[in-house]
Amino acid sequence: MKVGIQLYSVKQHLMKDGLGTMKEVAKIGYKYIEPFSSSRFPVGEAEKGFGLGLARAEAKAFLNDTGIQIAGGHHSPVDYANFEAMCDYFAFLGAKNLGSAGSQYPGGKEELLRKIEIINKNAETAKKYGLRYYYHNHFWEYQKFDGKTVMEIIAENTDPGLVYFEQDNYWAARGGVDPVKEAEKLKGRLILMHQKDFAKDAGEPISLFDGRVDPNGPISLETHQQNRHVGTFAEVGNGVLPIQDYIDAGNRLGVEYILLEQDLTRIDEFDSIRISMEAFHKFSGIEWE
Repeated sequence: MKVGIQLYSVKQHLMKDGLGTMKEVAKIGYKYIEPFSSSRFPVGEAEKGFGLGLARAEAKAFLNDTGIQIAGGHHSPVDYANFEAMCDYFAFLGAKNLGSAGSQYPGGKEELLRKIEIINKNAETAKKYGLRYYYHNHFWEYQKFDGKTVMEIIAENTDPGLVYFEQDNYWAARGGVDPVKEAEKLKGRLILMHQKDFAKDAGEPISLFDGRVDPNGPISLETHQQNRHVGTFAEVGNGVLPIQDYIDAGNRLGVEYILLEQDLTRIDEFDSIRISMEAFHKFSGIEWE
């Protein structure tokens, strides 16, 4: 698998200086990027280039000058209002993948099925622009409705030729499942992975369903925010997750990219992504070009 970076990892810098941040990411050595755009996140505004912090012409010039490629792009929530404009932007930049960072489903299975309809429509729209559409998990996708996880329900109710997946291994582990086994369930549809690490000194179980979140209750955005704090995150290779196992599984399954996504960090974002890059070099089965 090729190593890249989800630009949410440097969100604070992006909000201050889009081009300067992108130049620093390139200088550090990341060749593949995945921007992030959200109706709740200022960098995601359309005029700022859907998470790149750059208008389309400026973004195209930057990519041409540096040789950096776009591995994918995120939007959030599932019913993100500017989705088709985002498709047009990323198709212009030569991307081949575009997906959703997901939504919560506090309304249960009924709400999930409504959101799946949107996912299917988004996948059709993405296809018009030559893009593969994918869904990115957090921990709540491993909550069960009627005996099946949210991820299983999404997979069963979407077209396998249109809807693909990006597995966030950290969040899968926080959902109380084995990311390797979950990846195998998505064989043929898993095209990207996200990676960060779980802190050794987190002071709580890896699984959020082990005492922090009721797996049978409603999970909202507020639930997520309450259980997403900097003390549980570590740079790649500095925590407790068996990352080599995830890389091996991804390679067996033909996953093309594993992308650093550092949600929160106790240190400067640039220092954080440097540490993770150094750690990625220690794993086998990794490519950089």
